[in-house]
Amino acid sequence: MRRDSTIISGNYFLIVLFSVFFCSKGYELKAQLSYKVLFLGNSYTGVNNLPQLIHDVALSAGDTLVFDSNTPGGYTLVNHSLDANSKNKIMNGGWDYVVIQGQSQEPIINLNQFNGGASALYELIKQYNSCAVTMPYMTWGRKNGDASNCPYFPVMCTYQGMDTTLRDRYLDLTASLNGEVSPVSVVWSYLRKNYPGIELYQTDESHPSAAGSYAAACCFYTSLFKKDPSLITFDFGLNATDASIIRNAAKSQVFDSLLEWDFKKLPIADIAYQVGSGSNELIFHASGQGIRQNYFWSFGDGETSSIQDPTHSYLADGMYTVSLTTTNCDLQGLHSSFTDTIIQFCSHTPTVYTTLPWLCNLDTLWTQAADTYQWFAYGIPLPETNQYLADYAQYNISGFSVMSALNGCTELSALFTESAEWSGYYFDVLGDPCIGDTVAFAVLHINGFLSGLESILWFKNDTLLPLMTNEDTLWIAASGIYECKVIDPNSICPLDTTSYIIDFSCGVVGIEEKTQELFWMIIPNPASETITIKFTKHPIQEQIQIYSVTGSMVKAIKASAQIMKLDISDLPGGLYYLRLRNNKLPALKFVKL
Repeated sequence: MRRDSTIISGNYFLIVLFSVFFCSKGYELKAQLSYKVLFLGNSYTGVNNLPQLIHDVALSAGDTLVFDSNTPGGYTLVNHSLDANSKNKIMNGGWDYVVIQGQSQEPIINLNQFNGGASALYELIKQYNSCAVTMPYMTWGRKNGDASNCPYFPVMCTYQGMDTTLRDRYLDLTASLNGEVSPVSVVWSYLRKNYPGIELYQTDESHPSAAGSYAAACCFYTSLFKKDPSLITFDFGLNATDASIIRNAAKSQVFDSLLEWDFKKLPIADIAYQVGSGSNELIFHASGQGIRQNYFWSFGDGETSSIQDPTHSYLADGMYTVSLTTTNCDLQGLHSSFTDTIIQFCSHTPTVYTTLPWLCNLDTLWTQAADTYQWFAYGIPLPETNQYLADYAQYNISGFSVMSALNGCTELSALFTESAEWSGYYFDVLGDPCIGDTVAFAVLHINGFLSGLESILWFKNDTLLPLMTNEDTLWIAASGIYECKVIDPNSICPLDTTSYIIDFSCGVVGIEEKTQELFWMIIPNPASETITIKFTKHPIQEQIQIYSVTGSMVKAIKASAQIMKLDISDLPGGLYYLRLRNNKLPALKFVKL
């Protein structure tokens, strides 16, 4: 099975646009417009009847806003996702935009609930309004921060901290929904800084005054209609000077950078696949890259699928053209992307195997005899083109496959993802290398003790330290690159060498200068419910493995981000070790309370 050298692939977009022209500051729709907009929020939307106010400013500029709303006080996005009134209004359909506004503290106090409620609303919106745009309403920080929540959420102690955090949370939400945001808090922040005499808050220092709601309305008009708010002539009873200042703020902060607030993404069709365990079975993957889109697969044998990552089995050997079409739509119309690739099944089926029933770090991987070979690591071609892959650990990853050709027919093997046997040895630097006079570099074992049969070799700057052979601890004070190698003759992988290197480069004793880069760490420790893993750089193709003190792996999690929170609530109390599956870094210890 293969990607043919003459694969026909590409991305083709069909985009139906309204009459739009683009300029360096964004885009402007010239004609008079009429949009139907549903507002789902709470008192921030309900005070001063913001939907009606947006209608009035739009009408004064020659545009029409047809609207409906549901704004119970204190409502969260989850409340709306469960509320029959909100759901029925969504399901009535015909909306161009649906504006969603969370409770004013919700994005900071309960981010998971905030995002989960928004996602549930988005799915319902798209089900009944396939081309509607979801528009989060970016709210503001309280005038002098939120004193009641300050002890628990320090960012809420000041307006600036609260406002900046809310802004980031709404921008992240909008990006995840492929929507557009109405950046009201940005307009408010500009007015607070440059025109502090315009009072945006009511006396509760939270809800909007008439000026605050007018600023929100001008921002929404600009965000919805993509027009210069200077066209607005309705002042909402404000004095002409203040109303003009607010409209100009919306112009400079929103209209002059419209594309900055637009997170809609065109669809992408990108095919990847791997061999499954069944006969002629493939597991397909569409790389959505965070894009909200629909999928249509054609497998080349008359069968189709509409899910993102389908599994499909072919009834007969042969060559098939697999195609993927992805689509989404918005007010500008339907967008589409297409790609295809050729796969092939042969009478021979290559596999990857080892000479022993277990896998060691220095092993050679083999495949059956064929005419040609090409090895891959997670789909990336390797320079290896023989029947074997010697010392696979040189690539420091798992997930190997091989494509072999026999009698002119080429097929791909399933992924080989076996874990190498781990010796149980790990290393620790005891103390801060740059604070005290010396630091201990020790070799340890997950059993809690060494057997005494190990061969332990210590090196400094690649030179053997013979006097330290078979010592379990090396006390070091001078700068240099130190390495420890451990070989266990009783291991089922006796030729493997478990090793670790530290760069001790502190210079003058007692002066804190440069410490060894910490690749990963655990906080808090001890912990009872969750632990957070922090990496100094993004882990590539890694897996975090948690071991008990007896050496049994109790949990495995894909390392997908630089900061990850792991649930350990289901683990019994005791001592545990974390190690990376494809890396020889020392294990980390933590205590589960």
